[in-house]
Amino acid sequence: MIRNYFKTAWRNLASNRFYSLINIIGLGVAMAACFVLLLYVYFEVSYDHQNEKLGRIYKVYTNFRNNDEWSTGKYSPFQVAGVLKKDFPAVEEAAVGVGPWKTLFSVGDKQVRLETMAASASLSGIFTFRFLPGSPQYIPADASSVVITRSAAERLFGDENVIGRTLKHNNKYLLKVAAVMEDLPANSSLRFEAFIPLEVLIAQEPSVKGQGWYNYSYTNYLLVRENTDIAALNKEVGGILLKYDDNKNNKLFIYPFADSHLYDEFKNGLPEGGRIRMVRLMLIMAGAILLIGCINFMNMSTARSMKRAREVGVRKTVGAPRNLLIAQFLGESMLMAAISFIFALLLTIVLLKAFNSLLQLELSIPYDHPWVWLIATGVIVFTGFIAGSYPAFFLSSFRPVKVLKGSITGAGRASVRPRQVLVIVQFSFAICLILSSIVIYRQVQYVKNRPLGYENKGLIEFSPEGNLYQNFEAFRREAINANAIVDGTLSASGINESFGSTWGVTWPGQLPGEEKLMISQMATNYHFVSTMGLTLTQGRDFSEAYPSDSAALILNEAAVKMMRLEQPLGQTIKWQGTNRYVVGVVKDFSYNSPFDLSKPIVIGFRKDWAENITLKLNPGLPVSESLAKLDQILGKMNPGYPFDYRFTDEIFAGKFHAEQMLGNLALAFTVLSVLISCLGLFGLATFSAEQREKEIGIRKVLGASIGSIWLGLSKEFVGLVGIAFFIGATGSAYFMKQWLMKYEYHTNVSPLILIATLVLAALICLLTVSFQAMRAAIANPVKSLRAE
Repeated sequence: MIRNYFKTAWRNLASNRFYSLINIIGLGVAMAACFVLLLYVYFEVSYDHQNEKLGRIYKVYTNFRNNDEWSTGKYSPFQVAGVLKKDFPAVEEAAVGVGPWKTLFSVGDKQVRLETMAASASLSGIFTFRFLPGSPQYIPADASSVVITRSAAERLFGDENVIGRTLKHNNKYLLKVAAVMEDLPANSSLRFEAFIPLEVLIAQEPSVKGQGWYNYSYTNYLLVRENTDIAALNKEVGGILLKYDDNKNNKLFIYPFADSHLYDEFKNGLPEGGRIRMVRLMLIMAGAILLIGCINFMNMSTARSMKRAREVGVRKTVGAPRNLLIAQFLGESMLMAAISFIFALLLTIVLLKAFNSLLQLELSIPYDHPWVWLIATGVIVFTGFIAGSYPAFFLSSFRPVKVLKGSITGAGRASVRPRQVLVIVQFSFAICLILSSIVIYRQVQYVKNRPLGYENKGLIEFSPEGNLYQNFEAFRREAINANAIVDGTLSASGINESFGSTWGVTWPGQLPGEEKLMISQMATNYHFVSTMGLTLTQGRDFSEAYPSDSAALILNEAAVKMMRLEQPLGQTIKWQGTNRYVVGVVKDFSYNSPFDLSKPIVIGFRKDWAENITLKLNPGLPVSESLAKLDQILGKMNPGYPFDYRFTDEIFAGKFHAEQMLGNLALAFTVLSVLISCLGLFGLATFSAEQREKEIGIRKVLGASIGSIWLGLSKEFVGLVGIAFFIGATGSAYFMKQWLMKYEYHTNVSPLILIATLVLAALICLLTVSFQAMRAAIANPVKSLRAE
């Protein structure tokens, strides 16, 4: 019997190649999209799972009191790890780290910049690192060692057997390769190519060890013992700052390392989602796209019910029970799903490359994992059941007497209403994605085109390595004399970032409690305003002509407004524990997140915080010529250090990565969902034209125009898309408004966007249906009526 049903299913597929092809392509594309999205979800939820003790690993975060609210920082003071290990028996191991950041390593003439992390050697007792065979299986704690990854070893030495070999760090310090580990997985929160023990960092920068409790720049990790009461431990950790720093405003707390990737956003000191929203969105999208493919199958199967009616009647007459008929039709849909799966697997391999390029990921299909094939089998069974359930129960419900008498002519119409509902569901989702894609694109463009308050074109940034910090002014003057640049400055960070935030800032007329406000800060040097192209509204830039500028400040307009300073110039403001005076006020400018409104910022003169050089290239020369001149000057003044720079506008563009990724995803899967929906709509339009062939012939004989026939065939589907637009646009507009509200600087969902979405959806529908509608309208009526 099963063999007979299989033959029937195969013959049915073969005898209706056109409709079978539509179903296979629709289901295949939907399954491929679903697989790609599920791979992304797996990649995200398996973050850091290579660590065997993941459930016991925690990070130390800080809650900063900001008036009546808490803001959360993911860093803490240097001393915390030592205190945790010494004072808390529940802590099995603790480590402090900093980085990663790019540092220079060289072997002979070969120079390579590697992502470098510095941390306690005890980190290897907390996290799981896979060391190469023959390499020590731990991180040594000495001041002359370095641990590198396999790929770093190959880049530096051309070989992975490098234990005991020597390399130079930052052109100054000789380090010995103590161990080589496998490259960290792409879904690891710890990212580095070179690991230097904390002892190396302290030997190179002794000031690190003397850092006070005020410096919240380090990442502290801890491994708790089994069965530790985390709530009780967190309560004790919260009192560390009060005990060691007499700090009543800030509180430390421990946060599960396993949650630090997906639940990385906080509001008022409490976790409030993060990347988990994207993961959930991808899951919903995967299910919705798979559902659209299933709807195609349902629509085509129920629309073609008249073709199978007599078969059902004959089978019931010879004794076939309904449950076997249901099993047969479900089996046919399972067969269709299995064929679609083969097509989907091939398509997934192709889509995965584009998806990885789109999101800058390294997703791959883990063929060797049994659970992958179990999930694939589950998707086939689920898809086959969902897609075939309605047709199976609908077709098996036909009464044999009516079928064999030919009095079931209404069967096709009986399924019209459910088919209409399914088409509406399909296009509601597609319209939802279309509207979302438009809104995301508009938001990104809206922010990109906002006034920045500074000139980011023609700015380059790089680190002051070697002797460049001491000789910066000589380098700057030579570069200006060579016409390579028009100005340059040293600062603690680039213009796109503040140097963190601070509190304890005081000013004249300050209200009680305002000294606890968190205020952004930026430490700079001479020529900062002129190099960045900031607009001065009052006062001047820092200048060598004023020796007293070593105690000077510049405020932005938002800071002046917050401090209520009517005459800000010359006012004394306490910043970083020192009284300083205001020499200038600049217009508000964008820093940190371009999606935020301008916030108060204090720009302080600090030579000793210089970690970044910004140069404004000469606009009168080609960029390549200016860069070549700079390379030549740096090669002469700072030999041994390659000229590695970044364009400021490219750094700014990188701040849109998450939003652009979301927009690209929405666009890609909008196209896929529209394609799948259009396949189903095309098939239904074809079948509708076949069913109404005689009606169209009679209408043409009676004088109906081609246009009226086209309209009659098209208006049903356009009406359905109109209903789908109302449902999809309403839902999407609501959720996109919620999404936009998380940005301080945002566009809105305007009526123009809704109109554009409606027009686009109607055009897609008309283009899909019109081919079959016009084909039916221009057909010769003689052919359809010759038997009448």
